[in-house]
Parts: sequence; C-alpha cells; structure tokens
Amino acid sequence: MQFSPSPLQKQHFRNRDFYLKRDDLLHADFSGNKARKLHYFLSQEYLHVRRVVSYGSNQSNAMYSLSVLARMRGWEFIYFCKQIPSFLQQNPIGNYKAALQNGMKIYQSEDTNLSANALARKDTLVVQEGGRQSEAEFGLKILAQELQDDIRTHHLQNPFVFLPSGTGTTALYLQKYLQYPVFTCSTVADDVYLKKQWQMLEQNEEFFPKILDISQKFHYAKPSLELYKIWSELEQYTHIQYDLIYDVVGWRKLLEYWHTLQGDLIYIHQGGLLGNESMLERYKYKYGIIELLKDEKNEDI
Repeated sequence: MQFSPSPLQKQHFRNRDFYLKRDDLLHADFSGNKARKLHYFLSQEYLHVRRVVSYGSNQSNAMYSLSVLARMRGWEFIYFCKQIPSFLQQNPIGNYKAALQNGMKIYQSEDTNLSANALARKDTLVVQEGGRQSEAEFGLKILAQELQDDIRTHHLQNPFVFLPSGTGTTALYLQKYLQYPVFTCSTVADDVYLKKQWQMLEQNEEFFPKILDISQKFHYAKPSLELYKIWSELEQYTHIQYDLIYDVVGWRKLLEYWHTLQGDLIYIHQGGLLGNESMLERYKYKYGIIELLKDEKNEDI
C-alpha cells in the first residue's frame, strides 16, 4: 500500500498564520502517524507471518490500525492492555469497538510489554506500544521528504515543525531527516520518559527534537475543561477537528510559546479522530452536556 502526499494547508489562529500538514487525510484506517509508522509493514509481503501482537491502552489509535492491518492480511491479532473497564466491555466504543469488529483478541495484563514479547516466534510480528520501533523510520523518512517539498512549494523561509508526542517516534525520525528544527512535547508522562523512548531507537542525541516544557502538567487522557475549550476553539476557527488526547495537550503547550517561537510554524496533524468518540463520552460523563461550550464566545480562553 502506498499513500499519496498529504496536503499542507495555510491556517490562521489567534492572530497568527501557520501551516497544517494534513496527515489525518492519508487514509480512513491508517491516518496520521499510524500510517507513517506502519507504512513499512504495509509495503512488505511478510509471507511467514500468521499473527501480530501488540500492547498499549484500551483506546489506542495504533491498536485500531493494527487490527485493520491484521484483517487485511488474514492474520490473528492479539493485544494486551493493563485494564479493560467492565463498562467498556459492556458498552464498546471508539477504537476498542472498531478493533474488536476487526477480530482483535484482547487480554488484560499487569506487564503488557512482557506479555506481548513472550508470544514472539517466527510466525509472529510483535509491534511495540504506539509503533515505537525502527521500522517506523521507513514511513517517517517519506514524511520528512514530503515536508521538504512542501517547504519549497510554499516558499517558507524560516520553517519549524511542531507535533505532540506519545512515544516520540514521529518527532525523532522527522528531526533525523529534516534540516529544520522539530519541536515536541510529552503528553504521556514527563520529558525523562520521552528521552528514554528516543534512546531505545537512536543513540545519536543530535537527532533528538527540542522539547517544549510547560508550566502546567496534564494527566494523560484525563478530561480537562481548559483543554476542551482549546479543542472547541480550534475547530471553530480552522473548521478542522483535532484529537482530544494528544493534539489538545500539544496545542496547550504550543500556545505558551506562541509569540516566542519565530518563523513559519508547520503543525503535523496526526489523525486519531476515531478516539474522540470515547473521549467525548468521558467529557459528557464528567462535565454534563459540554456541547453548550461551543456556543460560548470564547471569553477567557
């Protein structure tokens, strides 16, 4: 499978122009960074493989994309996560529901990494959490080449790239192949965690992106009215929907540096919108009918 280059669109937000790399438009089932990270596996025959094994959260975007890959190839798909809430089991939604529909077999495990790697054998493809592995370099190198072409086409003189990070794999390989600065932020844990993820893939720290720190920390995937308001405002002014886990934290951190990062900003939209279905339900459960927030005039945002 090959992906056509995603468009680069000029946008305007909070009195500043920026450019949006629309990787969310790459493919319905392999959008954003999952398309890039899994591109290598999609381009190889793997005649010896009979099953794929992975691990992560119960609403992982990678989980869903791997379930599609397994379905396409006729592979068994086994996935481990630390917790599957009984409510989710009884009321499947989002990535979890879609992956189950694709034939995923999911199990709970205290040590998901150990459980997944224990199943490694000749006919098994083990994919690390979030697609953090060297094969991801193949597709992300292509993305870097696309960005170089976009920069030339749009005559950008002082470009820099920003994207939020889970494992940081995308940001790492982009910085490796781009001559322009790549900025990122941690959305899963802290900056020490992010650097450890990079060190598993690359020993040369010259390729490490620049991490933007923030005055306020956010608990991973925990609903926050502040983050929801940013998400709603972005959709209102750009007419584009963003991810409610990674993008919202990324934009919150980026806005702290909004007037200090000079140059032509390129924001990488990494998809993951199927996960919004479950996140919106969590927001509604915690805060009530949050759709009313969309009618606000964005005061104090």
